[in-house]
This record gives sequence, C-alpha cells and structure tokens, in this order.
Amino acid sequence: MRTRKATNRHEAYLRLVEYHIGLAVDAGFCRARIEDDELTGDLITLDGSEVANFGLCSYMGLALDERVKQGAIEAIQRYGSVYSSSAVYTSVGLFNDLEDRLRQIFESPVSIAATTTLAHLSVLPMVITPDDRILIDVQTHATVHMAVEILKAKGHTPVLLPHNDMEALERAVEQAAIDARRVWYLADGVYSMYGDVAPVAEIAEIQARHESMWVYYDDAHGLGWQGAKGRGHVLGQIPMNDRMIVAASMSKGFGAGGAVVVMPNEELVRRLHVTGTTFTFSGPMYPAEVGAAVAAADIFLSPEHEQMRIRMQEQIDLIRRLVTEHQLPVMSLATSPIWFVRLGSPDSVIELGRRMHADGFYVNPSAFPAVPVRYSGVRFTNTLYHTDEQITGLIESLARHVPDLVVDHDQAVQLPR
Repeated sequence: MRTRKATNRHEAYLRLVEYHIGLAVDAGFCRARIEDDELTGDLITLDGSEVANFGLCSYMGLALDERVKQGAIEAIQRYGSVYSSSAVYTSVGLFNDLEDRLRQIFESPVSIAATTTLAHLSVLPMVITPDDRILIDVQTHATVHMAVEILKAKGHTPVLLPHNDMEALERAVEQAAIDARRVWYLADGVYSMYGDVAPVAEIAEIQARHESMWVYYDDAHGLGWQGAKGRGHVLGQIPMNDRMIVAASMSKGFGAGGAVVVMPNEELVRRLHVTGTTFTFSGPMYPAEVGAAVAAADIFLSPEHEQMRIRMQEQIDLIRRLVTEHQLPVMSLATSPIWFVRLGSPDSVIELGRRMHADGFYVNPSAFPAVPVRYSGVRFTNTLYHTDEQITGLIESLARHVPDLVVDHDQAVQLPR
C-alpha cells in the first residue's frame, strides 16, 4: 500500500509537469527549434517570424564575439573536436591556460568542471561529512537540490529555509550548531527564475558570528556581468573566505562553456580532483569550450570588461525604470539581468507569449515546476546583444498585454507609483 501511494504521487507529479510544460511545447514556446542559418544574438526566427530574443543567458554578448569564436576554432584545429579521456588520466595543456586566467580573475584557487551540475555532484558530497548539517534556501537551483539528494541517501536530513530569510537562517545555524561539526548553507548568488539575489553581505555577517558555518553558492547566473574582472555577484560583493565555496557556469555570462569552482585552498582543489566522482568518471570540457573560455577570460582581464559591465548596468537601470513606470507585476527589482512577470495562470502565460510573438518578441514562458503552481509567468533576460530600442519595445509590449491577463498578482512585488 505504501509503495502504491508513492507511485501514485510520482505519477501525479509527472502529469502536473506534463500539463504545464506541455502547454508551452504545444504553443511552440518551449522545446522550440530556431530556424536561422546564422545567429546575430538579438534576433531569432520562430515559426517563420523574426523576433527579438529575450530568452538568452549570454548576458555579456560574448558567445558571438569574433575573438571567442576564434579561440574555439583554434582549439579544435590544435586538439580536435574532443579529447576523449577522463581528466583523471590526461587532458590538453589548454586547461593550464584557462586555470591561470581564472586564478587571476578570482584571486583564489580554482577547479574547472564540464558543467556546474557536475561540479555540484562532486563538490557537495566531498565536503559535507556525516557530522555536518545542511541548510538550503528553498529557491536554490534544482541542480544543487539534485546533489543534496545524494547526501540524503547517505543519511542527511536537509532543512529547507524560507527564501532569503536571514533571521530564519541565523536561528537554524544556531540550532544546528549545537550537535554538528559544521553547518552548511546552500544558496544561489543570483536566482535564475525571479532574478533576485542572495544578500551575501548579510550572510557573511552571520557566518562571521558562527565559526561552524560554511557557505556554498551557485553563482551560475552572476558570473561575467558583475564584479571586478567579471568574478560574479557573490565575489563582487564580498571577498573569498576560508569557509566558502563558489561554483559558477561559464556558459552564460562568460560566453563559453564549462564551469569553475572557486575554493578556499589548494588542498580542497587537489582532493576534488582525486576524489570527485564526476571529475573522474565524466568527460571533460571540449577543446572548443576551453579555447573559447580562454579568449573570454582575456576580455574579462582587460580594461574592456569594465565598459561592458557599465553598459550592462545601464540596461538594468533602464528596465527597472520602465517596469516601475508601467507598474508591471515583476517578482523582483534586484539589480540583475533576469526579470519575471507573474501572471498566475499557465493559460495566461501562453496567451501572453502569443501576443508578444505577434509584437516581435520572444520571452520564456515559466510554470511549474520551475516556479510554484500559482506563480506562472514570463521570464525575460537582457543581454549586451540588445539595443535600448528593443528593450523599450519589449516593456511597452508587456505593458499593453499584461494588465488584462494577470489572474492573481496580489503576492507579486507591489511597485511604487
């Protein structure tokens, strides 16, 4: 009977996911294949229509930069399309070039992973021991929760904390520290759906008050567009400390591929390389990804990056001003390039997607399980590919259509008039 109930719950969950995502798939907004032979960054063709693409996470617009593309091309010419060996045995020397540059960016020991997901799956089971306790922000990325599932199988019982609730965090740390060797807090730097950010300075203050507290950040969406040399939201706000680990993706703001793990010391890096399961039994970054990342890192280490960062901030300020003027029900006004307009109904989301497409814009329809059931909405991102005119046009289109499609917005952010 118990097994049957669990099976029924599993089937009900799958049906709920299939319903919500299936609506967007059937409408052509999810699992869609673009029809362009070449990309310009700002525009794509869907269903025969050219639309401004506000669904990309290539925040700094580097994926199509000629220097980054040339870095990838030269790497393939030198090393082939793939170097098919586990990195535990051998890897191409280009990794040395990338590691050297990443150490300059972060001014800390680093390790390179094929993806942020694979980094989580190795790092967290390695550093969290049976005597530790796990606290995790409820909105932390699904891939971090995936790694926590491994720890649950080993006997851990993670405590889910209300989103960005610092009082709840400190109470939980105090309680867990009574009988734990260490207390781990897992959070995102920039939250990928609503675009709000972790209050890293406050978290650092709590950590300073509790010697047993460690912090693990997934800053996948913060890397590149924020912080000196593009080191991200977390390390752009606070310095690295000896009880903190930051994992970040190079496939978004960095414009390349792979991931980087910033560690407090070289000993942990060595242990990760020797004992991390995905560092042994998974494939490495492809040569093209490494070559592109080296070229991107050179840009971040140059004076050019600061001008790119300023331009990104100008875009964010423009959007903040426009969504406030138009009273759009966005979930956050945080300084990030991710925006979420809550509608409350998946049917409204699909209708808004259709209207936006007709106006010449593509946005990401977002529903369960990416967000809670009643929080369906549209997510859009700004990148350096976009012009101010495109951004203004997008917001004006949203302002025309959103008011008569919102079903339940009383819990969304109430903007000042």
